[in-house]
Amino acid sequence: MSPISEDLHALVAERAFPRIKSHLEDLSTRDAADLLEELPPTDRAVVFRLLEKDRAIEVFEYLETEDQQELLAGLHDHEVVQVLEEMSPDDRTRLLDEMPAKVAKRFLEQLSPEERRVATLLLGYAPDSAGRLMTPEYVSIHQELTASQALEKIRKVGLDKETIYSIYITDAGRHLRGVVSLRDLVLADPTRPVGELAETDVISVRTDADQEEAARLVADYDLLALPVVDREDRLVGVITVDDAMDVLQEEATEDFQRFVAMTPDGGAGVDRYYALRLRDRVSRRLPWLMGLLLFNSVSGLIISSFESTIQAVIALTFFIPIIMDTAGNTGSQAATVAVRALATGEITGREFWRALRGELATGLLMGLLLAAGAWVMAYVRTGESFLGVAIGVALAGTVLASGLVGTMLPFLLRTLRIDPAVASAPFITSIGDVVGLVLYFWTARVLLHL
Repeated sequence: MSPISEDLHALVAERAFPRIKSHLEDLSTRDAADLLEELPPTDRAVVFRLLEKDRAIEVFEYLETEDQQELLAGLHDHEVVQVLEEMSPDDRTRLLDEMPAKVAKRFLEQLSPEERRVATLLLGYAPDSAGRLMTPEYVSIHQELTASQALEKIRKVGLDKETIYSIYITDAGRHLRGVVSLRDLVLADPTRPVGELAETDVISVRTDADQEEAARLVADYDLLALPVVDREDRLVGVITVDDAMDVLQEEATEDFQRFVAMTPDGGAGVDRYYALRLRDRVSRRLPWLMGLLLFNSVSGLIISSFESTIQAVIALTFFIPIIMDTAGNTGSQAATVAVRALATGEITGREFWRALRGELATGLLMGLLLAAGAWVMAYVRTGESFLGVAIGVALAGTVLASGLVGTMLPFLLRTLRIDPAVASAPFITSIGDVVGLVLYFWTARVLLHL
């Protein structure tokens, strides 16, 4: 725990509630949430109860889902229901989604009819869909209202909405017709219909779209909120920028974990590192390492199959680590660039040949430069220029081949509808080792006439 959380823990033990309350009032909402996360579970409920009601909900929504569940476990049922009742619909949906089904059902039944209807509606959408991520707390205005009438409506309903910076224009059937910013509405002629102010080319997403697709739209178009429509193009909710960024962070974390040969943690994220049990850490990493251990045995078989070549020129063994490391590093670099470009949408599967040509040119140039350096190293160490040529040619071929493999594999996985991130760096490194050793010994055997 930090010094601040240790002090707060001591105050809880002393039951110095006025001092705790005063201390919490001096903290921002984000800092108060961070402080709660650091406290032992037994202290969290005590400190949480000391927060003023509205601020308590704000702090609660900043907590990680696991910490929210731990905190609720220390509260009475009526307190839990009160928290759920006041939460924003999208945050409440995420929390209920993580609860055991029986527990979630029990709390749902205790919500007010209106909040229960909203919660049930959002939970009815498919997991990881835009419908699950959206909130119905948005402002929509009929297209025939004037700017002054629209502002009057916003004043009446705005306090209950999660966002009011983007105002959505609809017709009588709730079909999305446009969007206007609050700034444009405030500055507009009060008598002008909002339908004339609206931007009609609206970026929107369907309720059944993938959450990552929706979040990517928010990021690509710099949106504060993304409207969500049903199959009839009726406006049913919006996805706010903070929720979209959470999705992108979770996806990036999972991709990173896959790329370094770890089983994804299901969204717990890097912030939950110290909360992981030893068993969980081992179970997420050991299966990949066992598989790589078996795969790496191929390298040993290759070396043994070229035993006669090695016995003829013992100096070849000096450069095996260089060949293997360079092959693995080159493949990992190429794969990292390809996976990131595919994940961010910079390139698509249809641009495979363009990407491959680019890597071919890059690999050739890097291979030639590294080959020159390898020749110098080999000549200085052995005094044999012909051996240096063999090692240089092998290294150039290794760099080129490993780079092409590292680039091709993510595209191949995308074609097979497998997440390209599973082309993990250790896996690419192992493939590069095999390719590098085969090229190295084969080139040495041919050029040295062994």
